[in-house]
Amino acid sequence: MHSSTLTPNGLTRRTMLSLLSLGAAGTGLAACAGSPLQRVAESTDDPAGLTASPAVSAPPVPTADAAGAVALYSALDGVAATFRVGPATVQDGYTLVRVEVSTDSDEEFTLSSAFGGSSPYTMRGMRLLSLRQSLVFPELGDRSDGLFDTISRLSSVEVFPVFEAVGDDVETVELFLPSVGVAVGVPVVSPEDAGFEAGEVLSVAEIDREADPGPYRLSSLVVATDGSYDTDVDEDSTTVTVSGDVTFGSDSTELSAQADEVLAKVVEQLTRYPSGGKLSVTGHTDDVDEEDYNRTLSEQRAQAVADRLGELTDLSSWDTSITGKGESEPRAEGTSDEARAANRRVEVLMTPKNPAEASALSTAATPPADQADASPGQMPRSVGPVGTGADGVDVRISDQTVHLSMESVTRVGDYVTGSLLLSAQEDVSITVNLFALPNELQILHWPASFTAAHSPTLLAGGARYLAANYLDAESEYVPVTNRRVRNIVPGEAMRLPVVWPYPGADTVTLDLPGKNLAARLTDIPVAQA
Repeated sequence: MHSSTLTPNGLTRRTMLSLLSLGAAGTGLAACAGSPLQRVAESTDDPAGLTASPAVSAPPVPTADAAGAVALYSALDGVAATFRVGPATVQDGYTLVRVEVSTDSDEEFTLSSAFGGSSPYTMRGMRLLSLRQSLVFPELGDRSDGLFDTISRLSSVEVFPVFEAVGDDVETVELFLPSVGVAVGVPVVSPEDAGFEAGEVLSVAEIDREADPGPYRLSSLVVATDGSYDTDVDEDSTTVTVSGDVTFGSDSTELSAQADEVLAKVVEQLTRYPSGGKLSVTGHTDDVDEEDYNRTLSEQRAQAVADRLGELTDLSSWDTSITGKGESEPRAEGTSDEARAANRRVEVLMTPKNPAEASALSTAATPPADQADASPGQMPRSVGPVGTGADGVDVRISDQTVHLSMESVTRVGDYVTGSLLLSAQEDVSITVNLFALPNELQILHWPASFTAAHSPTLLAGGARYLAANYLDAESEYVPVTNRRVRNIVPGEAMRLPVVWPYPGADTVTLDLPGKNLAARLTDIPVAQA
């Protein structure tokens, strides 16, 4: 890692536990507060003065230049900067990516802790992504070279994050840079064409040999806004969890009038895999009543769900098993009403013979067939201010006004990525707790650390799309978003990049559903990478 000089005109020559008690310390509520999952989709937002927006188009997606670099125009600590990301190359079992950071501003800054994640003064917050393969690679280096070098109009800085080697068939990758953005379509080239000495960089990289290099599989969590079901999809399996309170009457094994509507979501997933596979239907209860009674109740409920699925669709290609776990495998700890409601459920786990069938259907369909949850439906009422992504909205944080906006998102395969922009006229101190999910959503990924900016979600019809996530070496859910946040300072906006599953459509709606911050941005155009 080293500094490089700029020409006089400024151009370079060469950037869970589920913490249900997370507080709002240091933060203020947005315009409204409430329990978003309890405010079911009874009506859509139609705030006074907000009319339907004309068709919007996304700006072009930056592509690699002749040197193999993708430019991100972003900012750190209020100072506008250019981050030239790439190329990437594979050497001795590792992937290295060049990141050059420069500025035309009169202000100076350093990278210091910008990319540290949970380890300050490193680049551990960066993550290498292969979104078309649903893979994420953690950064492995421990050196801080370049992170404390001054970036100014006269000097830029190059840093070289290190990751496990990507596959030989991977031609482009994405790089997640905390507080900056996601560089899409970074070319993977041979070491001879990289424009830097990969062997020399590796020789001084101080790679953490004890760290799990990955890669980890990305998964997608889609949740009904009325809490009736959620769908968790990874490369090898799909789990649809249906609410016992919606699917059954209280203490009953008889399916409710709403059951077919919820089970239709299971059928949609089953039809993605014509070749079938293994189908496991498992019932669960809360801790009320005796253990034996709960086990019997849960098994009978699982059987009722399996029987009805067999009436709704052909299960002859699926090897089906029925199990009742009673209270033995809670989804959430504790005896609160929220925890007990989450534990009353039936889980339908599909492990298909040919997982690639879903990808083939997704590629052929627009919107993707695996995003059936994006079907038309009513969105829940926002608990915060509403505006278009381009115009943005104002919220109050720590008794100060902060403007939120998002110009566009970029689609890569079955994912989209974009950055929430936060700007203010004065310094605003914030913590990651500001972006905590409401308890009803946090509880879905217990155990999990949830020390990250989880709350930016996407809405499509009656479904909410949480940030794409993965289970790390400690079996904690990690979203592809910031693990830490930087304070907002006057000048260029602070950015929170996020990767989500693609809901299907030409525009998306970003929703921060509350707890400590609530707002909604509509009509955000989707650009195609």
